[in-house]
Amino acid sequence: MIVKAGEVVCIESGVFEQYDRAGPFVATHGFDLDLFVERIMPPTAQQWEISDLMRDIPRQLLEQGFITKMPCRKIYLGAWDEFEIREEQDDI
Repeated sequence: MIVKAGEVVCIESGVFEQYDRAGPFVATHGFDLDLFVERIMPPTAQQWEISDLMRDIPRQLLEQGFITKMPCRKIYLGAWDEFEIREEQDDI
């Protein structure tokens, strides 16, 4: 997947309790996300290592200068048919 310079992106992975979302970010320059993942993926990665890697990709992209954080308030509305309105904090 090609990410173009200036694009605003959120990066998500997992399902249910393992669901993870990071962003929004702005791409500092164009890059191929598939090639980035291929480059950092260990050749003999175990399943649990892949899950950890997915959660770590936003941090690695930030550290390597592919993306920058975009200021944004993150508001959580709730779940399971109940409102629990609050602001969430970034963990990156």
